[in-house]
Amino acid sequence: MDVRRIRERKAQNRLDANCIPGLPVDGDPRELRTPISAFDGVLEGVLAELVTVRSPFFEALRAQWKTLFPDLPAVPGRFEDGKLFLYVRTSGRLFALRPKLTKIKRALEQLPEAPKKFTVHLEIHAVK
Repeated sequence: MDVRRIRERKAQNRLDANCIPGLPVDGDPRELRTPISAFDGVLEGVLAELVTVRSPFFEALRAQWKTLFPDLPAVPGRFEDGKLFLYVRTSGRLFALRPKLTKIKRALEQLPEAPKKFTVHLEIHAVK
């Protein structure tokens, strides 16, 4: 049996489980719809990969982050124009980490790939 028929059978089973006998079924029930990926989401991901500038410093930083700062509730987000952006989940964590930025920068300056001049910033993002 091919994949399409299996998918259609599962959708029909979902529809049968949710139907109330005697009531009409909508012409396009949700249970029979096939989820599709939106084109804008695909395009956004492709464009992000194309315009991302690879930095040896940032790649090394991402690889060593857990060993350098194991208990820090921030992750390296991006490195643009000499600015390193660390992502945190909440504004509370952002304000708690602000005083530690100079200590973080000093530790990062010790990396052999570190540029001579860079700054460290915090941003709130939904971190995985």
